[in-house]
Amino acid sequence: MMELKHRWGKIEEVFKPFMDKNQVALLIRGLPGTGKTTLALELMNLVKDKYNCIYISTRVSFNKLKQQIPWVEDILNDSTVLQLIDDNIRDKNGHDNPMSKGDSIDLRLSTADNLLNIIIDRLVNYKRAFIVLDSWDSLAKEIPLDERMKIEKTMLAVADANDGMLVFISEEPEKNTLAYLVDCVITLTTEASNGVWLRKMQIDKMRGVAISRNRMVYTLHNGHFTITESKQNTMYKGGLFNAIASKQGYTSTGNKQLDDALGYGIRDGSIVMLEVDSSINMNYARIIAADAVLNNIRSNKPAMVICGYDEPLIKVLNKIVPYCLSFDLSRLMVFASPSSNYEQEFKRVMNELYTYDKQCIMEDMIMSLGYDNTENMALLVDSYIKLKDYGKSMIAVANLVWSRFEEIRNQVLYSTKVIRNNDDILILTVKAGSDTASNVAMLADVHIKLWEDDGTHILCIKKPFERLYAMSLDDANGYPSYSLLPLL
Repeated sequence: MMELKHRWGKIEEVFKPFMDKNQVALLIRGLPGTGKTTLALELMNLVKDKYNCIYISTRVSFNKLKQQIPWVEDILNDSTVLQLIDDNIRDKNGHDNPMSKGDSIDLRLSTADNLLNIIIDRLVNYKRAFIVLDSWDSLAKEIPLDERMKIEKTMLAVADANDGMLVFISEEPEKNTLAYLVDCVITLTTEASNGVWLRKMQIDKMRGVAISRNRMVYTLHNGHFTITESKQNTMYKGGLFNAIASKQGYTSTGNKQLDDALGYGIRDGSIVMLEVDSSINMNYARIIAADAVLNNIRSNKPAMVICGYDEPLIKVLNKIVPYCLSFDLSRLMVFASPSSNYEQEFKRVMNELYTYDKQCIMEDMIMSLGYDNTENMALLVDSYIKLKDYGKSMIAVANLVWSRFEEIRNQVLYSTKVIRNNDDILILTVKAGSDTASNVAMLADVHIKLWEDDGTHILCIKKPFERLYAMSLDDANGYPSYSLLPLL
């Protein structure tokens, strides 16, 4: 879990500058189930060494809270959780629910003055108190509006005088009276994006802090509130790719997380469609394909890579060559697209790229395609047959992002038939929303879509089943890779 928080967690980056200014109050608002309590507890965890933390709730007992968010025991205990008992947590005989332990006060017997006294007592007697009020709507629902606003102003004044901080949780934003009084307002929502629902956090107000980005995607995976901004670029140290063993009947993608998301990897004989939205950084798609190729050639299996129209050869091979041995490249063939700059591209690759064991690329590993589709297909088939002499399952990767389907229809249909018959894998990268995408989708056994939304790169598995992840480039092992975080 610490690895996940280190890799993805932006809570500290977003909120620490605000917390360091010793602000007085923060409002978290949103509909039920959006993660308001989880965010409040993450903030409490962030400042637990500076404040005495107290949680006051009308909604959930401490035992229930521990079941939902196990790590809360690191910051709270029975003495720091105050539960206000309402009818909905009493049993059928009118007795207190045995699940509610710790301090309890019957909300029905609490007047406005009593409620104010409870909170002021904690602020004064627990110096530097950090108090979460969950939810403030329930706590104050019986208080007239004018009196409620007076109470809120009084609490803020007392918190300020005693170096405390109040976090208000609200499920009724339209009725809320706090937005103008507090120092920070956070709104949690869910929004539709490419046919799926994403959780979004919006910073409506954060006093005293420059806001570089006010909307972010987040997830509640593993009971944590995790903001999922993706790395756009990263530098790799030149580590040797560590191949993942494939299970019987499957071929690994070269990424353990994606293998797990797909079950055991890609079933042999499958066509994979990698659908790329125009909003995405193409490096993400290239690295997914490169990892699959690297894993195969590092596992003593063959691979073919067909570059897209006018796709720079260097951008494809610099994600493969430096991270394998010269011996691995004997099982790889790369086909450059027709280009007037081919000779220049070829020389650049030969001069700049070296394998992990510091060897040059073999010249016959790279071949140039022409403008005649029939001749190109004959060259590809001949190369495929030569690579199949290894007698092992092959991965073939083709970038069709800039191709028109009517021009490549016959080649795609023939290739899919050959791949299925020989239990190989074909990965086709296509442009989202294109005619090529709609046609390849009907052929594909695996459909993965990539797009960007509010700073997060999204990887959505649409076929054979639906899964949703945030994706970020990962340089931990020294070679191109990526990490996936479930968006829940």
